[in-house]
Amino acid sequence: MDKVIRTGISFEPKLLKLFDRFIKEKGYTNRSEAINDIIRDRLTHMHENQIVGTIKVIYDHRIGHYSKNVSNLQHDYHCQIVSSMHTYLDHHTCLELMVVKGRLDRIKKLLEKIKNTKGVRKAELILEE
Repeated sequence: MDKVIRTGISFEPKLLKLFDRFIKEKGYTNRSEAINDIIRDRLTHMHENQIVGTIKVIYDHRIGHYSKNVSNLQHDYHCQIVSSMHTYLDHHTCLELMVVKGRLDRIKKLLEKIKNTKGVRKAELILEE
């Protein structure tokens, strides 16, 4: 890891309260981690590693809570998910297609979280050329 440099930051009390709630909801372990991610996201958002593609997910709706978990992920990644479609392949198997755009690292992080969701049989990213 690169050398870490400490710095200070001031917050308005209401903003800090909202930020701490954000940290808890997103699962960050500390403020520094969250601030680094936010700044990194903002600075690298300038067309660096931007992709367009589709995430294809096949899952068994009886196992786990796929719909609830992925719905939460879709809210967390709403800037990257342009559209989604859900269809039934058979009585227990579903197909979800998500059109995604944005930084490749962010899309890959979303894909890994989907793959680690209980009930997912297959999840893959299909990139547009």
